[in-house]
Amino acid sequence: MSGRWPIVVAMLAAVACSSVAAPYREYGIRFDAPAPPSLDQSPSDGELIDAIAWLMRHRLDLPFPADIKAYVYVNEATFVDGLIKIGGEKIDDAWDRGRFASGVATRVGLFLRGDYLARTHLVGRAGLFAHELAHVSQSKLRAGGRGRPAQWILEGHADWVKFKVLDLLGYRPYAESRDTVVRAALGSTTPITFFPDLQALASSTAWTQSVNRLGSPATYGQAFLAVDWLVEQYGSAKLMEFLGRFALDADPRVHWGTVFPIPYRQFGDNFRARLNGLGRPTPPAGAGSPAASPPSSSR
Repeated sequence: MSGRWPIVVAMLAAVACSSVAAPYREYGIRFDAPAPPSLDQSPSDGELIDAIAWLMRHRLDLPFPADIKAYVYVNEATFVDGLIKIGGEKIDDAWDRGRFASGVATRVGLFLRGDYLARTHLVGRAGLFAHELAHVSQSKLRAGGRGRPAQWILEGHADWVKFKVLDLLGYRPYAESRDTVVRAALGSTTPITFFPDLQALASSTAWTQSVNRLGSPATYGQAFLAVDWLVEQYGSAKLMEFLGRFALDADPRVHWGTVFPIPYRQFGDNFRARLNGLGRPTPPAGAGSPAASPPSSSR
């Protein structure tokens, strides 16, 4: 009988340790500090999130709900559990996201995989926080309305915000990030010719399927370049106006035409031609017909 005591003690110790070790860390995100938080060379997750949130609110003028929190989970299982219990996700959706995502934005805040963050360098962590916070802001913009923008616009805008934030933090110039996306598209295992059209990346389901089948350059990369060009032509205020119109009780199909002077399909066709021309040399001046202006992302 006495020989069982070491086993019982070990089991009790294991239970005690597991109850002490919290499955997640929780941060209340601060958007309205009097000044941007200063960062050292190795900021904590909480410090970095607060600095990014301040820049997005005060430099990029993005709206956010009150009392947003970030939850950093120790592994996939606790991450999924948090998405269900705190984020309100359905079980199947939570497990689908948990298998592939390092971060998820919901209406109550950010859900992040701590085991991924521990293996990610500073610029990667900052980019992840900014991208997911952009999705939180998008949800605030369209709260209470009908429909939602095309998925390529949501993801492209989130990456546009991410690269702007990296620039504001001094981690990487925006133009350098854009050039990196262009190089990834040109070197993609899926040739640009086989990238899906923007219209084929409109729904969340089609987006996810394309990401899994074709990879990031054909989806996230293309979406960012499209939003980058849209902002270059019409300005970021117009894009914000467009996203904000989804908060109205109006037919979502009219929002594009209300804000932008170019038809949605024509923009997609023009961007496709622009995308297909990435990497082509520009003929010297006077050599035949003048070439179209090179995309901003190749400058």
